[in-house]
Amino acid sequence: MFQRDLHMARLPDPIRWLRRWADGERARSGSIHNSRKPKMTPEEARKDHWQMLRFLALHALVGVTIGAAVGIGLVLLDIGGLGKLLSRASNPVLSLLLVIVPFASLFGGAAAASAIFTLPYDTKYRDEDDHREGES
Repeated sequence: MFQRDLHMARLPDPIRWLRRWADGERARSGSIHNSRKPKMTPEEARKDHWQMLRFLALHALVGVTIGAAVGIGLVLLDIGGLGKLLSRASNPVLSLLLVIVPFASLFGGAAAASAIFTLPYDTKYRDEDDHREGES
């Protein structure tokens, strides 16, 4: 009984642990250098970059539009007496811009940031990698 308890309390082998750690590091470094992603020609890369920029610009434009609508809604619905203050201002156009522009830039930036988080790059490569693994 004493021998069995001693066997269970044995410490892990440091050499085996180091080998497993090194294998994991090699696997991580391979994925860091994008070795699994397919090679793209310069023309494909240029086309892909323009698609990405259009994706981001579209989301930013939608965010700016929503932000401007929120700013205009605040003025038209007279929330907090803002509409009355703007109607009595000596320069109502500048005051209106000072309300709308911050909302538009805030919403546009938030929409662009969420678009960056949802870029379809990973899924594009993940699908191709899954097909390769299934073939072998």
